[in-house]
Amino acid sequence: MTPALRLWMLILGLACCVPAQAAPYPTEEQMRTAIAEVSALLKSEKMEVAIHDARKSGVRLPLMSAGLRLGDGVCMVYYNAAPEDGLIQFFESVPAQDLPVWLNSIAVHEITHCIEQREAYIRRRFDLVLPPGIPRENVTVQGYFSVVKSGAVETWGEALADIVSVLYFRQAEPDRWEQFANKLAAMRRTMVGKWPEHDTSAWLRQIIATRADLRPNQSLFETAFQLRRQYRPDAVAPDGSKSDVVIGG
Repeated sequence: MTPALRLWMLILGLACCVPAQAAPYPTEEQMRTAIAEVSALLKSEKMEVAIHDARKSGVRLPLMSAGLRLGDGVCMVYYNAAPEDGLIQFFESVPAQDLPVWLNSIAVHEITHCIEQREAYIRRRFDLVLPPGIPRENVTVQGYFSVVKSGAVETWGEALADIVSVLYFRQAEPDRWEQFANKLAAMRRTMVGKWPEHDTSAWLRQIIATRADLRPNQSLFETAFQLRRQYRPDAVAPDGSKSDVVIGG
């Protein structure tokens, strides 16, 4: 082996042993970029997106949050760059090169809340947004809002948003989508003590196992509405293998 070849093999060996650089906590610019990129998904929905600094707007939710402005149907997306315990540790485990994919998936998650709120508060499609077990006949906007305020459908709404994130992974990273989806499911389960209403892992594990995908001639959102109902935890086998602006986390 020539000296030059030995040097090349040494360099290659060292490169293989160096772990991927972890991503730092997302910056305001990175979050704004992600929101702007995924807002293109709402063009077919004829919905506009407005990007706001959460701390300046008085919104305390971490990282990103969103809500539908009922007066004009604009999706208000808020970014919060203040580091949050739990999320700090999560991003420390994310390779820097994967950070844009993660931020885009989080932004997609948030705009999904606007989609669902539009279906409820503007289009009044309560059959679509309410889970089985909650009566949908003769529901009014005020009645639906009371159900939301009670917390009875919070995890139901988070499930829809996380399913859209998984469908986004399938499009953005077709060769590695399961890696991203499994990490999302694990994160939701790990943080159940901090954010129990965000534990959507029961849905995500089933969707990953069955490799559920975007359905022909449907948007991410349309498919997600169907998958949420199809893979709801209470549908698994009996053996247990199972304001003006409305803000959603």
